[in-house]
Amino acid sequence: MRTKLLLLAAASAMLAGCATTVPSYPATLSFDRADCVTTPETVTAVSLTPDKDKKIWVLDSQLSASGPCLERNGVSAPYMVFALPDDGRTKMVELGAGLELARVLSPRVVLLDAEGAETRAFTRDQYMFRPGLLSVQFVPQENERYALVTVDPEPIGQSHDTIVAGTSVTTIYTGFGASNWRSGHEAMMSRGFSYEGAVRALVYRADEEK
Repeated sequence: MRTKLLLLAAASAMLAGCATTVPSYPATLSFDRADCVTTPETVTAVSLTPDKDKKIWVLDSQLSASGPCLERNGVSAPYMVFALPDDGRTKMVELGAGLELARVLSPRVVLLDAEGAETRAFTRDQYMFRPGLLSVQFVPQENERYALVTVDPEPIGQSHDTIVAGTSVTTIYTGFGASNWRSGHEAMMSRGFSYEGAVRALVYRADEEK
């Protein structure tokens, strides 16, 4: 019996050692590189064409300071390009930053035509905090082929603060049975706007594709 208990304890310890936690990266507050291009590269664009068996297609990426960078209007920042679905394949695209534990990318989304020229940009008030996201929603137009995601430098240094509420249940055993006691708790979560961070795209597939 003692041997079995020791084996169970060892197995529990091994499982605990293998458990993984989500890393918490601090906000990247500065970006300074001299090798940034002035025209975004579209040849390596990441496809947003959704799988046919999914109504909502989710694609996660990372914008990194060590990756490609772009200089626009005298400001340098990391960037990535997505290839929009063909006409009729989607009814809406949602694109922006995924909320991390301690930071959130300060996103700037610009739509481009087939030649890489800007067709549409979004003002800051068009970006909204949605569950797990800071994003903009749009319907691709016929002349729009790519979505450029880069960084809006203005919010860098600021933070987005939210109150996270939750409940916990405690079971109390007495001589007359058991009862559950519920209690609430609140915690403040602060995310710094960052030059680096998670990028998330959600593609809502058209009900009837052309």
